[in-house]
Amino acid sequence: MNTTKSPTYRLLALGILVLLASCNQQPKKAEPGEGDNEIVKEVSTPEDIISLDEAKKYCENYERRRIPSIVKFETAQSDSDEKFVPTQFIAFNLDSLKNYIAYVEQEAKKVNVAPDSLRIYLANYGKEGRDPNRNTLFILPTAKVGGDYGGFYIDGDEAKLIRNFWPKDENGGQNEEPRSKASFVPNFNTSLFQGSKSLIFNYGGSGPPPKMDF
Repeated sequence: MNTTKSPTYRLLALGILVLLASCNQQPKKAEPGEGDNEIVKEVSTPEDIISLDEAKKYCENYERRRIPSIVKFETAQSDSDEKFVPTQFIAFNLDSLKNYIAYVEQEAKKVNVAPDSLRIYLANYGKEGRDPNRNTLFILPTAKVGGDYGGFYIDGDEAKLIRNFWPKDENGGQNEEPRSKASFVPNFNTSLFQGSKSLIFNYGGSGPPPKMDF
């Protein structure tokens, strides 16, 4: 029997061995930073950051100068013997805030306005509100609209200033013609009336701190 391997046989066997060896090789691990060409720019400290001592002082000022008056007023208005504890903070989920800002920019772009600030309005839910008699706040984007400036909403395919939405006797005596008389619901997902869109953000968590931060 002839046991001599032909050149063709040897080449075939060598090819199979090379293929098997390549299949068994582990994927090469990427070196740190390899393939990552994106450079992340470090954010500089905002100019408006305040110190811990300042924050503590401002909270103590509120507790001393505002809370007693709030408790006195709410106690006089209530039939309950339960002590009223005023709201001392409003908490918004960080991802919700990021999404809100992105939403405002997205919707504003559709109507060709460039929001440049967010106004934070202090407010109160009232007796029949979501959280009865509690203080709250809502966030309103502002921009230059039609040569004027202020908080805005979207009416169809254009941006309009909110202060022109109500009749003259309900909008601070503004000279502009009113849009219509309607209830203004502080929720940016709620339409004021058909074809219009509010961009106002509300409904954060509120209450006295469960454990005081300051």
